[in-house]
Amino acid sequence: MATSSIPRRRSPVLLARILGFIGIAGILTGAFDIGYVQSSLNVAGNPAATLQNILTHETLFRLGFSAHLLELALNIPGEIISYALFKRVNGIIAAIALGCGFIGIAVEAADLIFAYVPLKLAIAGSGLSAFSPDQMHAFARLAGELQEAGLLLSWVFYGIDEFATGFLWFRSGFLPRLLGILLALSGFAYFTHGLLTFLAPGLDARIYPYVLYPTLPGEALSSLWLAIAGLNLARFMAWKDEPRSDPAVS
Repeated sequence: MATSSIPRRRSPVLLARILGFIGIAGILTGAFDIGYVQSSLNVAGNPAATLQNILTHETLFRLGFSAHLLELALNIPGEIISYALFKRVNGIIAAIALGCGFIGIAVEAADLIFAYVPLKLAIAGSGLSAFSPDQMHAFARLAGELQEAGLLLSWVFYGIDEFATGFLWFRSGFLPRLLGILLALSGFAYFTHGLLTFLAPGLDARIYPYVLYPTLPGEALSSLWLAIAGLNLARFMAWKDEPRSDPAVS
C-alpha cells in the first residue's frame, strides 16, 4: 500500500514542474511573436511598408503567428494545472483565476484573426482590384489597431488571473511567498495597463512602458522556480480540500 501511494503523492511536484515549463514556453513564444516578429515587421504609421515587410518575410510572419497559437494552446493545460494545484488553498479564488484565464485565452485567440488580416492583404495584393491601395492600407491599419485592442483586452483578464494566482501562491505556504507577491504585481500591471488603455488612455500613455516592468520578474521567476524546484510536497499535502487554516502559519 505504501509503495503504490508514492506516485500519487509525487504527482503534485510533477504537475508544478510541468506548469513551470509551460510558463517558460509561453514567455518565449509570446516574446518571439510580439516582441520580435511583430516589432520587426510592423512599421508604425506606414501600413504600406508593413504589408511589404510581411510579404517579403512571409515565413517569419507565419512562424511568429504559429508561435502565438502555440502559446495559447499551452495556456489551456497551464490554467487547468494551476487550478488543480491551488484549489485546496481557496477553491473560489482558484475558480476565478481559472475563469479569467480562459476568457483571456478566448479573447486573445479571437484577436489573432485580426493579426492574420495583413498577411492575406499582402498576398492578395493587386488581386483585390475592387479596393484601391489606400483602402487596403486602411484595412491593414484598422486590423492592426483592433489586434492591439484585443490583446490589451485579454490582458485585463490575464491580470486578474495572475493577481489571484499570486494571492493563492502567497497563502499556500508550499511555494515561496516573495514570488507570490511578484506574480500578483505582474497581474496588477497587466490589469492596470489593459484597463487604462480603454478608461484613461492619456494616463496610460504617461506611465507606459513603466507600468509593465513588474511583469517579467513575476512571470519568469515563478515559472523558473516551478520548473526547477516544483513545490514543498509536505506542505502541499497538509492542505485539505476545504482548509480551515493556513498550514504554513499554524
